[in-house]
Amino acid sequence: MTFPDMTREETGRLIPEAAQTAVWLLGGLAQIRVPGELTRNSFTVVQHTGNRGYTTPLHSHDYEDEFFLVLDGTLRLVCDGREHLAQAGTTMFVPRTFTHGFVTLSESARFLTIHSTPQPGRKPQFDLFLDAEIPHAPAATLPTEEAGGPTLDRIIELGPAYAYRYAGPAPTP
Repeated sequence: MTFPDMTREETGRLIPEAAQTAVWLLGGLAQIRVPGELTRNSFTVVQHTGNRGYTTPLHSHDYEDEFFLVLDGTLRLVCDGREHLAQAGTTMFVPRTFTHGFVTLSESARFLTIHSTPQPGRKPQFDLFLDAEIPHAPAATLPTEEAGGPTLDRIIELGPAYAYRYAGPAPTP
């Protein structure tokens, strides 16, 4: 996602859904709602939608704090070895370097992740990873069975380039 007028004086701006990047990630839909480049690289917002079993492996971010805001459904969030049940309306904070992951327990779920980079000189990496490394979804829908995309091994391999580290298998429903 590129916003060519970013060198001009900052102003508020509307980001229509058609201008937002959407990718199929590990069986779910991830939509970059607010890219880091629009926030002076202080944070990025990604909306996730997935059915039961949508999950990520345990991992950590080198310099991104992460917030989970559950909009619909129920997730099991694992953070630093502790499991938490997160239902609609729940927010969870995961400090950078803490091992974490999630799995959707309900029939479906919708949630936001906010990746914040409080350290000067750092910028969000998750939206850059999604935009550059995951094929863009042809529509803002859940993936079809034929959906391609990188394998888990490839996602793990890309970790160092985007300041995240694989830490173990994904939680299960």
